[in-house]
Amino acid sequence: MGPASPENPAVPAAVDRAALLLAAIVESSDDAIVSKDLNGIVTSWNKAAERIFGWTAEEIIGKSVTTIIPLELHDDETRILAKLRAGERIDHFQTVRVRKGGERLDISLTISPIKDGTGRVIGAAKIARDITQQKRMESAIQISERLASVGRLAATVAHEINNPLEAITNFIYLARHHSGLPETVRQYLDHADHELSRVAHLARQTLGFYRDPSEATVVNVPRLIEDVLAIYERKLKYKMAKVERRIEPRLSICAMQGEMKQIVSNLIANAIDASHPGGKIIVAAKQGHDYRTGLSGIRITIADYGSGIAESNKSKLFAPFFTTKKDVGTGLGLWLTRDLLEKRGGHILFRSRNIYPSGTVMSVFLPALAAAPSCELEAQEQRQCA
Repeated sequence: MGPASPENPAVPAAVDRAALLLAAIVESSDDAIVSKDLNGIVTSWNKAAERIFGWTAEEIIGKSVTTIIPLELHDDETRILAKLRAGERIDHFQTVRVRKGGERLDISLTISPIKDGTGRVIGAAKIARDITQQKRMESAIQISERLASVGRLAATVAHEINNPLEAITNFIYLARHHSGLPETVRQYLDHADHELSRVAHLARQTLGFYRDPSEATVVNVPRLIEDVLAIYERKLKYKMAKVERRIEPRLSICAMQGEMKQIVSNLIANAIDASHPGGKIIVAAKQGHDYRTGLSGIRITIADYGSGIAESNKSKLFAPFFTTKKDVGTGLGLWLTRDLLEKRGGHILFRSRNIYPSGTVMSVFLPALAAAPSCELEAQEQRQCA
């Protein structure tokens, strides 16, 4: 094949065909293929880039590529451009990019320098693959493995603490029946015995010694909340926190008492940990309805004026093992709370801000269970005594 000439058009025709084929490959690719100059200005943008990042070619070409880079990662672009100017290639660099609407994506980038006919680097070609779902699957597998490990460890711990629990229970029994015991001390021992029973119950559940025989019962909500607050009395005093109660009197619900106490306990503990010294915590409870289903039940709200939750942490708040309390948190409290609620048809909502005025509001809704025989009997007895 000779050089290009009016008499021999084969060479430019072949080049045109190759260019058209390359353009078709770029446009039909499932991966985003983007080019930019050495100042980071976007010069081309294929259909997959439009689909993945939400920006059309008309909207993004001519703008800086930092448009799709989170603010905290802008320094990465400076380093990438420096490598490209040196003629280096970047393979499978995993990072985060942002869609037009603000959604974050996990991305794998391969970046190659573009050179002119003299070998001078004049820009870069990027291939971006959305690996968000892959990352989520990997995270789910890791969480499952960690939960399995925690389960095995919990079973071992539960087995080891059964005998000490029984001994402590016996000592509390003897102390409660000691003559001349002040009433206040007797009440403290009653609380301790009740909490110890809950620990023993959890230990037996963990070991799988028996199927949970407990039934729904009529739960006096104000009393239950006061019981939980009594448990955290020392912690509240240490924080000098004030508790404002907004609880409807005589509020009750047919529910599992142990589960309800666990839910309220988790939320109050979090509120105390988040509060500043001398802060205020609001505990509210009232009858209500599920805005989604219309079912009747109760709504319990715990609000604090503490440090609040950062925007970047809100989506991870109910994930197992995620915690912002480095020294005292396990990352399982809110995950367990949501799990307990959803098993009973309830839900948890929250709002929070970490700038002044900061604070967090957690609101749980628990529907009244279908009238269980045990609840029916208790309700009749309570009406007769009234």
